[in-house]
Amino acid sequence: MKSIHKYLITNQLFYLILMFPIWWFLGVEQFIWFFFVLLIFIQFCFLNKMKFYINSAILIFALFIVIYIISFFNIIESMRYITYFRNLSTYLTSFMILVIIWNIIDEWWQVEKLLKAIVIVMFLSSIIGVLAFSTEFFRFNFKSLMGYVMPSFISETDYGSVIANRNLGFFNWFIIFGEYFRISSFFLYSTMFSATLAFTLPIVLYFRLTNQGFIKKFYTLIFCFMFLALLLTTGRVAIIAFLIGWILFKIISIKSIAIKGSIILISILIISTAIIILYYFGFIDPLINLMIYSRGEGSANARARIYIETFQGFFEKPIFGWGTERDMKGMTYPLGSHSYYLGTLYKQGILGLVLFLSLLFSIWKRINIKVKEYNKYTWLLKYGQFVLFVYLINSFTDVLDLDATTMMFSWTIFSLLIVANRVYLNNIVNYDSSNSK
Repeated sequence: MKSIHKYLITNQLFYLILMFPIWWFLGVEQFIWFFFVLLIFIQFCFLNKMKFYINSAILIFALFIVIYIISFFNIIESMRYITYFRNLSTYLTSFMILVIIWNIIDEWWQVEKLLKAIVIVMFLSSIIGVLAFSTEFFRFNFKSLMGYVMPSFISETDYGSVIANRNLGFFNWFIIFGEYFRISSFFLYSTMFSATLAFTLPIVLYFRLTNQGFIKKFYTLIFCFMFLALLLTTGRVAIIAFLIGWILFKIISIKSIAIKGSIILISILIISTAIIILYYFGFIDPLINLMIYSRGEGSANARARIYIETFQGFFEKPIFGWGTERDMKGMTYPLGSHSYYLGTLYKQGILGLVLFLSLLFSIWKRINIKVKEYNKYTWLLKYGQFVLFVYLINSFTDVLDLDATTMMFSWTIFSLLIVANRVYLNNIVNYDSSNSK
């Protein structure tokens, strides 16, 4: 593909991401990603004369979508067709993003430009979220443009209502704060905002590390605002995922195997000792209750019932799954929700889960490289491992395809990390060839 075409498509993706707050204001961000990415994909196919390269991640993703489409025939609730096609559109968008980025990006400025677009948007979202938490002036509520045209049978659902009626958060109860304003900023739900913040923060740390002077200080400010916003979402799993991801990142960044082993051993001893002491003084149960029931007993019990009945339901359609979530009488939330892994197992069966995990493993293989020396290329790949750690941990209790924006941002980052590996290897080859002359 010609350089001018690559420049054109890169810029289109850049401005598409930057305009996210506008899409949110209009109430179209759950639909606009698929529409515009499809237009960019068609343009890419036309400019490239229907020729494009694939990698293992693209192939596995394509197979996953095939399984996803087959699972459609197992849906038994007509109202859930909307949920199915909504989620399918997020996967198709993510797949097209992966194909586009793999084929049009081969220079480092392209990688960093798109990563910066996501960072800028998340920084702005964090500022707005913090302001909404701090003052009532930003706790507005208005009807979006989509709210005026959306059919009532959709706008009256839980999902439709948050699209039709725009706000930056809602009042919630937490054991530490009591009643408080829980921020969601420009995202559908606080959990989606917290998850996106958690796997974007490592990218901010990468930019902070690879810049100097005022720019470095500015990225420090960005990190502080985004981390504060993460705390204010009170997304427990996302916060824990970020902290554990940071620890794992620090361990794998150490080159010496002996030092790594020592740190792991010492960590196990410290954690084991702490658990024994806490158990001896009777603090274990209060701490568990604090974590599990921090939002009230009803929330924890509801999740437990969802997980149990979702796993039991999987055995009724184990190969291709139920296609989508299922409503159950007496349950607030549907089966197949509140866990990405268990949800995929329930909705697309064992084949879907195996392909989904294989997809994540293919990403890990590309970013898990042996580093001789750290530079801007290798540091991004290392921080990419940090991103993946956070994503994997957070996915235990969140279903990230619930929000099209979260899917768009996560797969843009993953796609750029895969490409970063290729750009890094190309630079090594070019460096070696220039030295051999």
